[in-house]
Amino acid sequence: MKPARNRPRLAAAITAGALVALAVPTTVVPAFAVISDPGTHIITVFPERDMVSAEGYAAGDRPTIQVLRGGTVIGTASNLVPAEGIVEVNHPGGGCWEGTTPDIRPGDVVRVLTAPDVGDQTFVGNVIVTQPATKINASTVVMKGTAVAPGGGQLPADQLEARVVAANQSFASNGRRTLRASAAAGDDGTIAYDGPGLTTWTATWTGLGGIGADGLTDADRAASRTNSESRGMWLGRDAAVGNEVTIFEYAAIGGPAGPECTAPLAKGPSTPDLTAASDTGRLNADNITRNTTPTFAGAVALADAASVNLYIDGVPSGSASVGANGSYSITSSRALVNGRHTVTAGEVSPGGIETRSAGSLAVTVDTVAPSVTAKAPAINSLMVSQTANVTATFSEPVAGVGFAAFNLKNSAGAVIAAPVTWNATTRVATANPNVTLTADRKHTVTLTSGITDIAGNPIAANSWVFTTGPRPVVTAKSPAANATGVSRTANVTATISEGVTGVANGTFALRNAATGALVSYAVGYNTTSHVATLNPNVTLAANTRYTAAISANIKDAGGNPLSGQTWSFTTGR
Repeated sequence: MKPARNRPRLAAAITAGALVALAVPTTVVPAFAVISDPGTHIITVFPERDMVSAEGYAAGDRPTIQVLRGGTVIGTASNLVPAEGIVEVNHPGGGCWEGTTPDIRPGDVVRVLTAPDVGDQTFVGNVIVTQPATKINASTVVMKGTAVAPGGGQLPADQLEARVVAANQSFASNGRRTLRASAAAGDDGTIAYDGPGLTTWTATWTGLGGIGADGLTDADRAASRTNSESRGMWLGRDAAVGNEVTIFEYAAIGGPAGPECTAPLAKGPSTPDLTAASDTGRLNADNITRNTTPTFAGAVALADAASVNLYIDGVPSGSASVGANGSYSITSSRALVNGRHTVTAGEVSPGGIETRSAGSLAVTVDTVAPSVTAKAPAINSLMVSQTANVTATFSEPVAGVGFAAFNLKNSAGAVIAAPVTWNATTRVATANPNVTLTADRKHTVTLTSGITDIAGNPIAANSWVFTTGPRPVVTAKSPAANATGVSRTANVTATISEGVTGVANGTFALRNAATGALVSYAVGYNTTSHVATLNPNVTLAANTRYTAAISANIKDAGGNPLSGQTWSFTTGR
C-alpha cells in the first residue's frame, strides 16, 4: 500500500500544471543534527505551482517551511497553522511565502521546521511530463516524460508513477477520478523506461473503452486537456513509506496563489545574453566572442530586485545594480580562457535573497586568429600555368572570403578579375581568374584582414608572389641526338622556345663523352632567333663521341629556368 494514494485533502488540492525539465543535483544534507532527511512527516512538493504540503502536525505546532537552493534559503513561510494535521503554503486556505514566492525547481531542498533546528526535509524529485496523456487508439492512452536520479541516471522504477486525473467525473473503467500507472502489478496502467540507461519513460493505459455519463470514453476523457490533467510523480526514496513526494503537474501555472498570497514570484533574472558589442561572431545569435571579458545583459523578474550577480562556470564573475527599466548589464570581472563557458545570473532581493536564472547561456570564447596552412601556387613558385586557379587553405572555418579580401594582381599592380569560392568542408578558398594570365610575369596574391573566423578574429594580412610560365625548352638541336659522321669542325646549336638570358660558356658546354674532358669553345646567343651556338676552338677528334649539355641556369624573362638537357653525337673521319 502506498500512503500517497489515500489522501483526500491532498488530492483535492492538486490542480492542472506544466512540468519543467531541470537537472537534479545531488542533495547535500545541511549540518542540522536534529533535522531528518527524510523525516517522519509527509512532505509533498508541487514545484510547478511553487506549493508545499506537509502532514502529521499537532494542533499546537506552528511549523516553518523553507526552500533551500545550494544551501541558501530562497523561500520562507513561517508560523503555519495546521488544519487536520496538514500545513500548506501557496494554496488557498494555507499559508503564504514571505517577501517573494520561490520558483521551486528539481534539486531544491524543502525543509519543515517545528523549532529552529528541529524538523524534516526532502529534496524536489526530477520527474516531469513531456507529453501529456495522448489517445493512441479507441482504448489506449500514453503519457511520456523523463525521470532523472540525483547525480544522473534512472530513478528506481518503484519511485516513479504517472497519473491522469479527471476534472469532475470518474473514469468508467475503475470508478475513480484517477488512472494510475506504475511498475507495480495491479495498477490501471504500466510505466517503464524507454530503454536501458535511458531517463525517458512511457506510461501506457489500455482497455479504456468505457463511456461516462457525459458520453466521453475513458480514452477521450484522459486525453482531453479540459477534462483531465497529466502528472508525473516521484514517490520518495522509500516508496513504501511515502513520506516524501514530488508531483509535477503538466501545464500548471506557478507564482503566488491569490487572493491570500501575493508575494511576487522569484523566477530569477532572464538568461544572460551577450551584448551586441561583445558578440563578435559572424551570426547574431551564435554566442561566440573574441572578447575575454565580455558583457552580458538581461532583465530581472522582481520589480524590487536590487542587484544581479553574474556566474561563469559557477564562479562569481561580477555584479551590477539593476537599471531603472529592470535591466542589467554586467561585464565579466575575470578574463576567460578560450573554450566553451556556461553563464548564469542571480537577482538579489532587498532582503538579500538571491534567485538564480532558470536557464543558462553557453558562450564560446575564441581569441585565436585563423591562419593559412597551404597556398597554391606556392610562395615564389615558378613556371605556374597561365590558367591555374589560386587557392588558400585555412586553419579553421572563416568568413568574408571574397574578391575584395582575396585578390590577384599582375606585375603592373592591376587587380585581375578572379571570382572567389569557399568550400566549407575542406576550408579552401579558390580564386578563378577570368582571363589567361600573362606569360613569364610575377603575380601577387593578397589576403586582407577582412577574412575572419566565426568569432571575428581577423587573419593577419599577407601576400605572396608566383611567376607564370611557360618555362623555356630546347625545340631543336644540331647535331641531332645520337647523330653519327658529324663534321669535326661543325658548331653545336640549340634553338630555345623563347628569349632567355644566361647563355654563356659553362651554361652551354661540350665534353668528350669517354674522358669527360671539356672542349675549348666559345658560346654565342642570337636574341632574335633564340639560337645558342657553341663554336669549338679546335677540330674535334675523329670517330669520337661527344656530349653537349645546356643548363637550367639559363632563364627566361620571368626567371623560369630552361628545361636543361644533354645529348650526344659521334664525329666522322
